[in-house]
Amino acid sequence: MSKASYGLALALAAGLFAGGCSRDNGIPKELTSHLADRGIQITSTRAQAPLSSRGGYVVAQYNAQTVINIVATFKLEKIGSENRQWQQAIDKTGGAVAPKELWGVVGRPVQFKLKSGAQLEYFYLLITADGLIYFIAEYAYG
Repeated sequence: MSKASYGLALALAAGLFAGGCSRDNGIPKELTSHLADRGIQITSTRAQAPLSSRGGYVVAQYNAQTVINIVATFKLEKIGSENRQWQQAIDKTGGAVAPKELWGVVGRPVQFKLKSGAQLEYFYLLITADGLIYFIAEYAYG
């Protein structure tokens, strides 16, 4: 490959990344947008949503009013520690959290039909002992 061809290839690759190619599977942006469309603003401190996965999570600082609004708006149900979903939600975060409360809805909930046309399979709101909220979700197949 000539130096000019190599330079052109590098420029095109850089342009693709700068032009908006996502480095995640889209869950963080769609989830925060879905909440914002319903008047619930969150400020993400970090997110995890690998391209190789349909799921991911967004982390924010705990705010009681935000939790109340999300639980009421999306009709979330409290999930006890004896429920298998408790451990599944912890596993989705990588397992290194100390859970305090878990709320959620599963089974392709209609309240999580996204503007893009995508549908979430489930949504969990995990409150941790160290003052964080994990918003955990996964795109449904099909």
